[in-house]
Amino acid sequence: MDHGDVFTAHRSTMLAAAFHITGSRYDAEDVVQDAWETWSRVDLDTVRTPHAFLSVMVSRLALNAVRAQRRRRENYPGPWLPEPVVEGDSPEWEVLHRDGLGQALDFVLSTLTPEQAAAYVLRKVLDVDYPSVAEVLETTPAAARQLVSRAQRAVTSAIGESLPDQGNRDAEALATLAGAVLSGDIGKVAALIAPDAVLYSDGGGKVLAARKPLFGRDRIAQFLMGISTMEEVTIVPAIINGGAGAVFLQDGKATTTVTVRAGAEGVSTLCFVRNPDKLAGVTLP
Repeated sequence: MDHGDVFTAHRSTMLAAAFHITGSRYDAEDVVQDAWETWSRVDLDTVRTPHAFLSVMVSRLALNAVRAQRRRRENYPGPWLPEPVVEGDSPEWEVLHRDGLGQALDFVLSTLTPEQAAAYVLRKVLDVDYPSVAEVLETTPAAARQLVSRAQRAVTSAIGESLPDQGNRDAEALATLAGAVLSGDIGKVAALIAPDAVLYSDGGGKVLAARKPLFGRDRIAQFLMGISTMEEVTIVPAIINGGAGAVFLQDGKATTTVTVRAGAEGVSTLCFVRNPDKLAGVTLP
């Protein structure tokens, strides 16, 4: 196999890895393009495991991209959520959806230090060994283990442990919640939401959105009942970033995406993306 064949075989995996670290479709594609420019000059005889080699390469580039954009994230108006990538709009993103991590986990990764996020993706998603993780982070294997451990604790604290068949649980929870909202019964809506639930809404300062996270079932139920009155909106179920979600369409154009994470006590995390810049690439199959 030549450079192009090997790279093409691993491209989808690299896109997914870069996206999990950067949270941006554009940045992930840019990172993978940079990876190709480097890979095309590599002596293939020196590469024993292309998957590990390319995973390390793309993760290092993605880590650098996030570090360079940290100030932009810090100055973002309101919650910053990863871009929604809808299943079926491009075969290049098949691995992202197969990972099944969901937007809630990608959001948690975006709140970690870039080093913690990269360590988590390398070890937990790509199954890269600790010496290679340490190589990317320019640290020791022991320190890399600590970074992965801290990232895992943060993920578990924010969204809980993954339940058996998490994807189906999320899809069922979203469908049931949508039905309750459409019924107009706020009591039914509140009963489906976990007491400590949180809702994030990303408008990017360009459209109406909650500028701070909403906490608790009552506030979230009121928010959901408010958006239920939107007119001329079509809601289409979709797999978004590998998790259960839906796309709101007005005049055939995506105006909002929503994803949920279900816990043992009900819907625990809701992510609404309304920033039109982040929705520009959303197309339904």
